[in-house]
Amino acid sequence: MKNDNNNKKQYDETLWAAFAIPTQVVLYIVGGAALGLLVGHFIDAKLNSTPVATFIGLLFGLAVGIYGIFRFVISLK
Repeated sequence: MKNDNNNKKQYDETLWAAFAIPTQVVLYIVGGAALGLLVGHFIDAKLNSTPVATFIGLLFGLAVGIYGIFRFVISLK
């Protein structure tokens, strides 16, 4: 019985580990894009301008998210 319980625990840990990597990748992209979008929108609101800064902020946030994914994948090796 103990061996079966240890196998179940190991299976649960590997299952959670399998979800951890894609979740982190999605959070890097969504988090970077959302932060860039919010900062760009804030700048547009303060300058009373068209959504140019929002678009630039979104692109910058996506670039930062992709860079974060790149560093994360390198650290997995």
